[in-house]
Amino acid sequence: MPQESPQVGESTTYQPTPEQLARWKEIDELESGAIAGILPPEEEQARIVKEFLSTDYIADQLEKVRLHKEKLQKKLKSAIEYEQLLIEEQKKRS
Repeated sequence: MPQESPQVGESTTYQPTPEQLARWKEIDELESGAIAGILPPEEEQARIVKEFLSTDYIADQLEKVRLHKEKLQKKLKSAIEYEQLLIEEQKKRS
């Protein structure tokens, strides 16, 4: 049903149609729970929350980071030693 244009000097308040209101409500409901990606199973979600709320979480993460750092340092040391070996071999051939 078309809306009539207001007369000069009159103003009207926009009134959305019931279909528009229903669609907007649906969009609002969808957006309220919007996330990126796929949710893990409920058991996994519970484990993640429990782990996050654990008082030992930071200590555990710190330990993981330190172990990872140690592995990287060993790889770096090995790469430096290999680089030196290649440099020495290159010097011998020059």
